[in-house]
Amino acid sequence: MKNILIPVDFSEVSWNAVYCAICHFKDDTIQFYIAHIESPPTTSEENGSLVIHKNIANHKKLQQWVTKATKLATPKQQIIPLEKTGHFIHTLRDIVKNYTINLIVIGTQQSNVFEDTLVGSYTREIITRIKQPVLIVPQEVPCPTPKQIALITDFNFKHNRKALQLISEITSVRNAHLSILNLIKQEGFINENQAENKKSLQENFANLDHSFHFVVNQTMDEALQFFINVQNVDLIILFAKNMNFSEHLLYSPSTDATISYHKHIPFLIVHE
Repeated sequence: MKNILIPVDFSEVSWNAVYCAICHFKDDTIQFYIAHIESPPTTSEENGSLVIHKNIANHKKLQQWVTKATKLATPKQQIIPLEKTGHFIHTLRDIVKNYTINLIVIGTQQSNVFEDTLVGSYTREIITRIKQPVLIVPQEVPCPTPKQIALITDFNFKHNRKALQLISEITSVRNAHLSILNLIKQEGFINENQAENKKSLQENFANLDHSFHFVVNQTMDEALQFFINVQNVDLIILFAKNMNFSEHLLYSPSTDATISYHKHIPFLIVHE
């Protein structure tokens, strides 16, 4: 049994995250926790009826969403509502701990996921302050089961077994192909430490359908878009510690109209 947390604000973006999560894990035994976190009332609201009416409205919306999600879910999947009040990140962290959450799924509608309005612009904080895997689902994703997965790495770190096990599980359960992609400036050049870390990945992924690739002499945005187009990539995986990649690919993507992976490809951020 796995526990997946989906924070929602009742927007179309949030619903797309719920829908995609159910589709992505349709063959797995999952408990989905659909959580709405309300900010504490301000001093001016505390004694008024506004808070009561707002809470009732949100409760009804959450129940409606649970009903819709349950109709989509398979017999292996269970939909559980959570209603909380408090500081968003602190409350989310408590939920992760108390409900043994294995994955957080969040939606996004902007080309730069960290300029989003979803759940109070907390996307960046979720990724950087909560040490759990995070699946970012763009609004325009058609939600297929991923068959071509790209893992981006520069081979500068030796990754721990727990992170690699998660990647192996996601790949093997879906009979997907894992492409390990290195975006480099000089063709064929890696130092001794990088070579050792690459060998470690080869050993850990020995039982998977996988391959190694590199793209050179392009910006990261261009290289990634090129690789996605050639390989028909359905899911991109980044290690949270590879901040040089995540900052560039997620924090400040290109404004070039031909680079559209932010709108169409989910990103899985893996912590170690």
